Amino acid sequence: MKFAYAFLISVLVVISSEARIITDDYGRSVTIPDKVTKIYAASPQLTMSLVAFDPALIAAINTPFNDIQKKYVGIAASKPVAGGYFGQGNTPNFEILAASKPDIILMWGRMTGADNILAKFSALGIPVLMIRNDSINDLVSQFKLYGELSGNHKRAKALIDYTQETLSLIRSLQKPLEKRKEVRYYFAESLDGLSSECDGSFHLEPFNYSGAKNALNCRMTSNYGMEKISLENIMLADPDVIVAMEKEFADSLRTNSKWQSLRAVKSGRILTVPSEPFNYISRPPSFMRLMGIRWLIHAFYPDLIGPIDQEQQRFEKLFFPLYREK
Repeated sequence: MKFAYAFLISVLVVISSEARIITDDYGRSVTIPDKVTKIYAASPQLTMSLVAFDPALIAAINTPFNDIQKKYVGIAASKPVAGGYFGQGNTPNFEILAASKPDIILMWGRMTGADNILAKFSALGIPVLMIRNDSINDLVSQFKLYGELSGNHKRAKALIDYTQETLSLIRSLQKPLEKRKEVRYYFAESLDGLSSECDGSFHLEPFNYSGAKNALNCRMTSNYGMEKISLENIMLADPDVIVAMEKEFADSLRTNSKWQSLRAVKSGRILTVPSEPFNYISRPPSFMRLMGIRWLIHAFYPDLIGPIDQEQQRFEKLFFPLYREK
């Protein structure tokens, strides 16, 4: 009997030394391995913040990286593609996911059908942490979590410091922006320019800090966004500026007769969102928004915030150190 008791105590000691309990962003107590070296994030925006923190931590990715992006993400480019939940019916390949053997899974708590998704992931026997990713402010808690999971608190602090510095700058510019003449924009997301976002979409968050106003009067139908907009409604909105996600569409506006009557086209106020290595605004709505907000404010009110070339270099040196060290 004494032997059995001693054995039980030794087992408990081993378990406690190899596991710990962590509370996720939704108040769930989750038992995770004491040492976390491989993480799978179920949506691109969370995978992106992991890329920024440490690409080596990634167990599997959601979609392949293109040739330009591969130069920035290091070892993450060679990870298996397991897919994920990011709208339009996308789901993970659970066989590939299980084979990648992540220590934990991260999922966005506001996913449509989050409870069902959580149940599917939990069935794999892998701990799941539900993460907030509703705002750019949530980057702070994400980087802090990655520091706690990996033990690399120095890296977490560097990314948190930059994020908080940028958020402070943005907050300091809000009152000056309120005094400026309002710029009305149309955010064109597709190759034909007829997809956009309605007020309330988290894809518009960078614009919300820019001092500009969405020219569209529409209602969002899903978290995915990219609402179909008729050319007639765009004509009625008649924006001051068109902000295009696709360079091909921005270039086409100069010769496309259907768009010529818009004041933005007449005045040549057509902007293309920077997308190297990843989009500054959305698709996915990642930490790149820290640069995207600066870019938008400069684009709309150039005298309020200067050119961002030097800041871009500092940003890339911090968030993509492997690329900048080459």
